[in-house]
Amino acid sequence: MTVIYKNIVKNYRKIYIIVDKYITMAIFDISQLSDQNQWWVDKNNILKDFKVSSLNKLKYQWDPNIRHFINLDMDVIYTIRGPRQVGKTTLIKIIIKDLIFNKNVKPENIFFWSCERNSADELNKLIQTYMDWRHSAKDDRKYIFLDEICGVKNWPKELIYFANKGAFVNCSIILTGSHSMDLKHSTELMPGRRGGDENNPLDKILLPMKFSEFVKLLWPEFKQKMFDYRIIKKDDRHKKIFELFEGKISDDLKNISLFKKQLDSLFELYLLTGGIPSTINEFANNETISTRLYNVYLTAIIGDLNRYNYKEHYFKQIIREIFNSLSNPVSWNSFTKNTEVKSHNTVQDYITALEELYIANISYRCSIHDKRIHSFMKKIYIQDPFIFHALHGWANGKKDYFKNAKANILNLEIKSKLVESVVYNHLCRFSFGLNPKDLFDPKDNICYYEDKNKKEVDFILLFDDKYFPFEVKYQATINNSDFFGFKSFNKGILITKDDLGIYRNYVKIPVSIFLLLI
Repeated sequence: MTVIYKNIVKNYRKIYIIVDKYITMAIFDISQLSDQNQWWVDKNNILKDFKVSSLNKLKYQWDPNIRHFINLDMDVIYTIRGPRQVGKTTLIKIIIKDLIFNKNVKPENIFFWSCERNSADELNKLIQTYMDWRHSAKDDRKYIFLDEICGVKNWPKELIYFANKGAFVNCSIILTGSHSMDLKHSTELMPGRRGGDENNPLDKILLPMKFSEFVKLLWPEFKQKMFDYRIIKKDDRHKKIFELFEGKISDDLKNISLFKKQLDSLFELYLLTGGIPSTINEFANNETISTRLYNVYLTAIIGDLNRYNYKEHYFKQIIREIFNSLSNPVSWNSFTKNTEVKSHNTVQDYITALEELYIANISYRCSIHDKRIHSFMKKIYIQDPFIFHALHGWANGKKDYFKNAKANILNLEIKSKLVESVVYNHLCRFSFGLNPKDLFDPKDNICYYEDKNKKEVDFILLFDDKYFPFEVKYQATINNSDFFGFKSFNKGILITKDDLGIYRNYVKIPVSIFLLLI
């Protein structure tokens, strides 16, 4: 009986393996794929899509500028990276709607899939199922959108497999992800397979909106003034910034200063809500931001860190120390003194993770004497004001995040550090705009300076083998001594709270006006 029983069990296992293999192979058919592609049934269903319909209900509807730098008329694989909950999926749905209604693309030629819960094998079968279904229309261009592709382990191998056999001919593909290095390094495994135009970077970054975008969204009437005063086109804005280093304030900027009161009011709001559409709209509707919304972003951040096996309590302690040292030079070792993290390498890993999740920026010290960037001492900034307040409240155990955010804005010391963080984030964007490329790293282009007398300059832009210094003085009164850090450069821009004018070779300009130029 024992032998017979073992044979029965053995045969049963064989049958189970065969059945399980068959089920796995047949895990997707086109009807299952249609669940996330309802426009295949009726093109008007894209208008009923949750992301699109939710956007249409908002008072302020953001149309990210990077959409206009994505060319889907050629064989290409783009990536869109950026923090969680900033609108990457919504951007994809906007592009799909545009393809259907403005480009007259057949809805069946557009395939979208959210990949967060799929394996590499499932990703392979998803793509193969769709391509087989559309084989009869092989001469039609296909548009494939794979959302949060980083959720699939070893996903590049599957895309390489299809690329190598020519399956992506006549295909335009967009991949999105929230983890910078995961998506960036994975696409580096696909050299020569991504197509595109060498003059247009394939790796796009969707960050919370800049202050200039914020102004255009909340004060659309002012957009005409921006046209009139030539600060809409990137080249015109860049020209005005470099003129400031020549000690010139254009008439356009003087005219814009007539609207400083309104711009300052919007800047105060920007410091509270940041550039995230959902927070802007919630505050516009309710004059508050709910704890629920803060938790949505905090949970997304913590979830991503957990995915990469980072410990939440270490993360909280490190965040607290970042705020304690904000805008001041620190070493990784300094974090080990006031946290349970006793290895400077571990500290570096955690802060690098924050950088890769688009939460923090790191600035190194540079020297004009040896023309080097020194990485031992660094400054750490939080990228967006809303995330700044959310992390500050969470790390310090605040119960009401919105009250804490308002308290931060009313605390001049914290507010001035927040303003410095905003300026740094915008200078990183400015630097990228001067030299857009897939391998751009802000740490190579924006740093801080300290002379032999320990006199600092907040930010140095490295461009065209030249140094362009910026100092932030968000205070009521500007003194001549505030310009002393510029002596080593014989030029500089002092970013102020109120003052617009010229002192010797230097220019002072209000932050609400300066940020319009970026």
